[in-house]
Amino acid sequence: MKKIKKILNMDITQEIHINEESQLAALIALVPMLVFSFFFSTGLVSAAETTDLSQSITGALDVKIVDGSGNEVASPNVAFPSKNFAATSQTSAAVLGTASEKMRVTNPRGNVATWSLNLAATSGATASWSNGTSNYDFNDATALAADGGDGDSIGGQLSVDPSAGTLAGVGTTSGANVSLGAFSAFNEGTVDSIDILSAAAGAQKPGVWDLTGVNISQSIPGMQATGAYTINMTLTAI
Repeated sequence: MKKIKKILNMDITQEIHINEESQLAALIALVPMLVFSFFFSTGLVSAAETTDLSQSITGALDVKIVDGSGNEVASPNVAFPSKNFAATSQTSAAVLGTASEKMRVTNPRGNVATWSLNLAATSGATASWSNGTSNYDFNDATALAADGGDGDSIGGQLSVDPSAGTLAGVGTTSGANVSLGAFSAFNEGTVDSIDILSAAAGAQKPGVWDLTGVNISQSIPGMQATGAYTINMTLTAI
């Protein structure tokens, strides 16, 4: 009987040992499945996709009259000093472009550097200074503001001297290769617009520039009637 018990003990012990090895092997075989399940459930195994983001920036070559903060001035005005009535011709002078009314040229183009800024009468070469009843000219080259051979019967001439002006780049804009115009005077049919600023091929692009301090003067005929005279002018960037 003792022998039988020993054999049974050995068989039972062997059977338990075999079961432990089987369980270990099963656990080892399960590890890759657990690892895959972990990566899958935590998102570490995933697909990828790409997408484009888009942004449009618009703008065109432009000129505006702006104040010291860069805001557009609603009704810009250049006021010549008051003159007394005179029997002979006289000249009045003013400044186009001040700290509160700067001429600002904006070139937003990245592929075109050249542009020019010119000044002309809004109504064209036949325009004139007017107080509602009386007139005098802005583009008659006759001396002493007398009437010449143009298409009207009034004298007077407006001259512009951009060379006296001050150019300033806005922000990081450089003033290199941007030039002030030369002195000129309006002459009907000959000089109907005057370039006051221009950018050459080497100018920064894009860029923003402010122009101030352009001297302008107007000859007034003698015996010109009293009144508040105006003429509308246009700045054009091309």
